[in-house]
Amino acid sequence: MNEDNQIKIRGKGKRPPMLSTSLRLPLYVIEYFDTHHTYTKQATIREILINYVKQQEQQNDKTNS
Repeated sequence: MNEDNQIKIRGKGKRPPMLSTSLRLPLYVIEYFDTHHTYTKQATIREILINYVKQQEQQNDKTNS
């Protein structure tokens, strides 16, 4: 963190800013991505999480309507 106690994020650009974080996952999850997505493991995990969150938001919007 910097002096203002703000979290560092990527600057303005074409993509939305991202936050760097540490995440603990079960070994079998990491082994799956090591086996099936060796080169793009981080990007694939990110894509799966983004899609999951979008699906949850859509479901919440339908139930709240």
